[in-house]
Amino acid sequence: MNNQQPQSLFSNSCNQTQNQGLFQQQLQSFNVNFGIGQQGTGNILPSPIIPHCNTNLFGNQINNAQQYPMHQQTTQLTNINFKDDEKIKPKEEAAKQITYKYDLNEKLSFEVRSLYKMGKLLSSRTQYLPGIVSLKTQDQTAAQNKESQRVGVDLICLIDISGSMIGVKIEMVKASLIVLLQFLGDNDRLQLITFDNEAHRLTPLKTVTEQNKSYFTSIIYSIKANGGNRISEATKMAFYQLKSREYENNVTSIFLLSDGVDFTYPEVQEQIKTVNEVFTLHTFGFGQDHDAKMMTQICNLKSGSFYFVQDVTLLDEFFADALGGLISVVGEQLEITLQSQAPSPYQDIQISKTYGNMWQKKGNQYYITQPQLASGTRKDYVFELALPKFEGKIEDNQRNVKVIEAVLKVKDPVNGVIITKQTSLTLTFFNQDEQINQNESDIDVYAQYYRVKGTEIIDDARKACEQNKNEDAQKLIDGMLIQIQKNQNVASQCTGIIQDLQQAKQASARNTYNLFGQKQMCQMVSNNYQQGGVNSMFSSAGMQLQQVQPSAFSNVQQQQMMFQVQSSKSSNKQH
Repeated sequence: MNNQQPQSLFSNSCNQTQNQGLFQQQLQSFNVNFGIGQQGTGNILPSPIIPHCNTNLFGNQINNAQQYPMHQQTTQLTNINFKDDEKIKPKEEAAKQITYKYDLNEKLSFEVRSLYKMGKLLSSRTQYLPGIVSLKTQDQTAAQNKESQRVGVDLICLIDISGSMIGVKIEMVKASLIVLLQFLGDNDRLQLITFDNEAHRLTPLKTVTEQNKSYFTSIIYSIKANGGNRISEATKMAFYQLKSREYENNVTSIFLLSDGVDFTYPEVQEQIKTVNEVFTLHTFGFGQDHDAKMMTQICNLKSGSFYFVQDVTLLDEFFADALGGLISVVGEQLEITLQSQAPSPYQDIQISKTYGNMWQKKGNQYYITQPQLASGTRKDYVFELALPKFEGKIEDNQRNVKVIEAVLKVKDPVNGVIITKQTSLTLTFFNQDEQINQNESDIDVYAQYYRVKGTEIIDDARKACEQNKNEDAQKLIDGMLIQIQKNQNVASQCTGIIQDLQQAKQASARNTYNLFGQKQMCQMVSNNYQQGGVNSMFSSAGMQLQQVQPSAFSNVQQQQMMFQVQSSKSSNKQH
């Protein structure tokens, strides 16, 4: 076996496709040289990448505003009073009303873990060790899931009324908005904005009382589709509304619904830089014509999920999932900071790669910011440590080394209290001629590592399909499936990414890629890195399937709400 690291693996390119044969060799080498030698643990030594290359998943499509269609009009906002949002209870008063308060400090765990806790440092080459920063929040009690015991939500819906929405699409949007009303209550506020070439503010930000539900229902039924499609006009109005609110609710989000192609993403990207408010942005793309790349770019700007709606009758179920995540938010303005802290003679141990575009780097610190954190969820952010060549001798008093320090800050959305947690990662090192008696791999780290490596392969496969190399795409996916399924203990923890890879292989076929496969693969990449949303599933005949099993990233609240919508549909069919 060749233990030398090939020069090509140190390429600065973020788009380099993984060499599967080399990947396998590296994994094998890692398990032997890091003191493992366990059978079937599989390959865990990925190639390094420049961490700050983990930028936008798809890149900007247009960088010059002058390239936009010149005939488009600009929505005038100066004539609108955006300070007419209905008053809600102040956060402090709302906090007093909550009897079963969610103790975020007690119910949130925070840790850093690596695939192995012990290992040999080699004089011949650098090794790479996967690790995760892991957050877990406990579920709320049944009492806390009641409307009076949860956070209040400000929700702004941006609804595409372009000509292509005429017919069943706009009717299903209206029906789904009516369903949405049933889940909102007195402490929530809703605003409806439609858009064609311009944005149209249908309602202020109003509380969803029983009386106002009638008001919203009449507005929803009056929506008609007949125009163009310019998303940046809708987002401009929504962002202006957020900045102009007289009152702010505990949690804020924007739902963007569109079925078309649009070239205003760079405008949206610039607009969002001016908004300091804390919110998420979820996107819903309809049918075969919408631009899934753009919709994932937009939701990634604010850590949202992308819902691919080929079958519009499923829209209300996806609404339920997105809203369920909002009403179960227990933390906001989350910030994680990681810093390499290994002392001499191990000071060259550093983070060498991160997965997903949520990571940012400043000096020798890596940090992640997220607007919201829901109860009953788990977030695992994956990185790799580089363990450089080590030519010295490790003494007994130098074996246990703290290599990573991590700090978490998160704000309670009800009372505004900032909670801080600290943790660290300590590894035990051995000389290369020493024996390690017992060193089990961490199955959780394996599972999360394969989630992001599998997602990386899906994105590589999508790029191969874009170059008309569909068979190569399917070979990439097969290679990753074989790798994950080598060890049954690992595979049993990887059911979500295995299912996604199998769906991605089907999506890569020439006869399905242009119909729905490209959009499905874009969704998988975005949602799997963000760890949110519901990845759409399709039958071999190309029909979108109803989600009968809980999504890998949904909490109990989301699952219950989606089941409630599905049960209501089933009941209506029977009658």
